[in-house]
Amino acid sequence: MKKEVYNKIKKSSYKDRTLISLAGLLHIDSEEGFNKLNKALYSLTKESKILRDKDGHYNVIQSKDFVKGKFDLKYKGYGFIIVDDETHPDIFIPKTEKNTAMDQDYCLVEITREKARGKLEGRIIKVLERNITHVVGEYYNEQIFPKNYDNDVVYKLRKEDRKKVTNHQLIKAKITRYGRTFIKECGLVEILGSVDDKDIEIKEVIARHNLLDKFTSEELDYARSINQEVDEADIKNRIDLRTETIFTIDGEYTKDIDDAVSIKKKNDNYILGVHIADVSYYVKEDSVLDKCAYNRGTSVYLANSVIPMLPKELSNGICSLNPRVDRFTQTCEMEITKKGEVINYSIYPSIINSKYKMTYTNVNKILENDEEITKEYADIASDIMLMGELRQILSNVREKMGSINFETIEPKFIFDDDGSIKELKVRERQDAEKLIEEFMLVANQVVATHVFNMKLPFIYRIHELPNQEKLSNIVKMLERFGYSEGLDDNTTQFNLQTILKKVEGTLYEKVINMLLLRSMAKARYAMDNVGHYGLAFDNYTHFTSPIRRYPDLIVHRFLRKYVFNNNKSYDDETKAKLDDISKQTSKTEREAMICEREVMDMKKAEYMEQFINQEFTGIISSVMKFGMFVELPNTVEGLVHISTFDEDMEYDETNLMLIGNYTKKQYNIGEEVKVKLVKVNRLLGKIDFELI
Repeated sequence: MKKEVYNKIKKSSYKDRTLISLAGLLHIDSEEGFNKLNKALYSLTKESKILRDKDGHYNVIQSKDFVKGKFDLKYKGYGFIIVDDETHPDIFIPKTEKNTAMDQDYCLVEITREKARGKLEGRIIKVLERNITHVVGEYYNEQIFPKNYDNDVVYKLRKEDRKKVTNHQLIKAKITRYGRTFIKECGLVEILGSVDDKDIEIKEVIARHNLLDKFTSEELDYARSINQEVDEADIKNRIDLRTETIFTIDGEYTKDIDDAVSIKKKNDNYILGVHIADVSYYVKEDSVLDKCAYNRGTSVYLANSVIPMLPKELSNGICSLNPRVDRFTQTCEMEITKKGEVINYSIYPSIINSKYKMTYTNVNKILENDEEITKEYADIASDIMLMGELRQILSNVREKMGSINFETIEPKFIFDDDGSIKELKVRERQDAEKLIEEFMLVANQVVATHVFNMKLPFIYRIHELPNQEKLSNIVKMLERFGYSEGLDDNTTQFNLQTILKKVEGTLYEKVINMLLLRSMAKARYAMDNVGHYGLAFDNYTHFTSPIRRYPDLIVHRFLRKYVFNNNKSYDDETKAKLDDISKQTSKTEREAMICEREVMDMKKAEYMEQFINQEFTGIISSVMKFGMFVELPNTVEGLVHISTFDEDMEYDETNLMLIGNYTKKQYNIGEEVKVKLVKVNRLLGKIDFELI
């Protein structure tokens, strides 16, 4: 009926385009027909094919006069529509023509006139998708004040909800009326607590980003109904590895254990086993838990807390490879030569019984020949030493391939029993951590290559070429530092390896690592396998963390179908589903990273509150027109605002430096400076320094 209604509107005179007139023209004389007409009109309006004006008349939208795009609202009230079609010029929207649109809303716009030099002006007809639907902030005297408060907008709690809250509570509210004024009416959704409550900032991040931090009763009931013992009937369908020497290596406090490892020698070759929790055996396709995991996409780690992708009955229970209990796994067993070449492999369903829950700390001690720890774990010490050998071989092979190892410095918080931060230090990444990393990388690569060669639909972890302009700027910067000999700005992995080696051990190492990372494209999930630039792998996927990442769970599901069950059938629906999962999980991964970074910044600010007015030595990590950021050895970063300098400063955008107008003193990225901590904002996660 949609097509018939659309054509009738298109051909009818203006006076015949009301709901009643259209019903008459279409000879509708029943309630059912009237409902169908209403649905058709709603659907066509939703698709932006027709528009209902203020007098109730429906009009066909002519594509040449109407476009869609995001609204870039400027401080003074006017804005521009950034049109979907990148070749189309932006459209200027006067302050009086923005309708109810707010910044970054997706809008339908009518082009009203063409100005000089091809510039366009328009008016917003309709907001198609709101950028902001909810607001999280402190309640005070009828208003809600978000963390990054914008004085141009007033968020007012509706009258009937005000008696439910008190001043200085943190609340979440839904915008119920946008209106054309700067006042937006909001309805109460949730009271998060008092602004002075411990860890309230984490609750603020969770609420603002709409993270799913609680499981529904249906999800919990489903998880609790799963037997916490392995199904004896399914053991016969698996290779039994319970008598093999298999163990896990994780952090001291890890509860969701995805992976276990084993090693043997076969003549001069290594037989490496990577055994991954068979989560897909328990989380069936289209089940309650499958939909739950799809929506979350990943576990989110917020300082000393975690929002798991799956309920603890699975993540810490039957799926976790806990020591001395039987667990179902998927195994990737590889025969690797002394040159690091995988000459044979097999991927199969298995059952294991992990002998130990080893920690990175103890494995590092064994690798360093600590007598006491080596004696305590005498039965696996030789296996660990063998793993150390293989780790070095695999690492060397990756380097020769062009794989880029960014030595990123990550913070590590030490918490008291009450959750207070006792210490902030740099997370050490020693041989045990690198050992597990190398083993997971080679298993992921083998699994991806196996399915790629089958030419079947699959999810890959891809990483595209870096930003050429940013890379060129880094090379120019190294010229200024005197480290450019033999360098060019080509985007080969070997060139980037050379850059990292040039600055290794210098003041500029941390900064150049960071800038190179920023020049990189973001790794993502995709069906189209274009390879992984950073690792220099032609084929790569995520197979090794199905408890905490949904793509890994899907990889397991398709291994079961393609490899274990030898079912190679697929259709367009399979492809569409994998494409959707790739996009969804890439999105949830980005959101999780943003939340984790925000909470990390807040915790750093909380830790630094005790050091107000103390002096520190740090490195200039970035320079902006409004000042420069200084990073301390413990990874804390703070701003030295341009207004706090002793003289007026000029920003040199080409060379990314600040220059004193009077003294001509230059402040460059990578330089060591002394600063004083003058201000901390815990909720914003911001730290202010002044230069000494």
